[in-house]
Amino acid sequence: MTNMQEMLGSMGEGEEGIATNVDIVFVIDATRSMQTTIDMVKESALSFQDKLYDFMDEAKRSINNLRIKVVWFRDFYYDGNYAYDESKFFELPEEKEEFRDFVNGIHEAGGGDDPESGLEALTMAMRSDFVQEGEKKRHIIVLFTDAAAHPFEDYDELTAEAAKKGCKPTMYPKNMPKNISEFYNAWEGNAMNQDALGCDGENTKLDADGRRIVLFAPNDYPWCDMEVNLSHVIRKDIEAGQGGSELEMNEVYTLIAYSM
Repeated sequence: MTNMQEMLGSMGEGEEGIATNVDIVFVIDATRSMQTTIDMVKESALSFQDKLYDFMDEAKRSINNLRIKVVWFRDFYYDGNYAYDESKFFELPEEKEEFRDFVNGIHEAGGGDDPESGLEALTMAMRSDFVQEGEKKRHIIVLFTDAAAHPFEDYDELTAEAAKKGCKPTMYPKNMPKNISEFYNAWEGNAMNQDALGCDGENTKLDADGRRIVLFAPNDYPWCDMEVNLSHVIRKDIEAGQGGSELEMNEVYTLIAYSM
């Protein structure tokens, strides 16, 4: 864990004590194997801000305003209308009960065979209405999954395979990246691929310097490549298919705090 702390802490060197407006989006795999992680997030919901602030103090960072949003996903190809949902941004601490209530409504279910729709969910999180005010901002996406992700470019093939089982991607989001390169370019801020973030010609609301992805994900496609090929991405390895059973919430707080 020390190496991760040093790596993430170096992103904000020289900025100790600067109050930051922080938006956090939890992207949670809600398929059957993920019960352990879902329960962990549920148990931490009401105390999330207080615990995070404790870790922020250790990292010598401070938060001016904190909002949190939740995206959960399963498999767009096999789970139909139960493949995806997202909340609004909740202001903490004022709306911590609403945050708790939304998280408590997540139930592990569905999912086709591994892989799942993690890339689409991550893209949807990147389209969020991130805070624009303040001298310093952090837009942090925290993804939890124990599975690989479907490649964007396999849409036609995967749709055909799902149809053989009587399934279809009824909720598949519009305007997804056509391939992983478009996704990478969108994250890095390449103007040619901003429409992959649903911007329709406008600038993305992701802050160029303040964007972060924290992955709690196995050594599978695309997570192991993403931490190498993209800027401002860090990954904590979890065992494939085990629902993050080895993960502790303190690790989540630590990586978020040091990504500030």
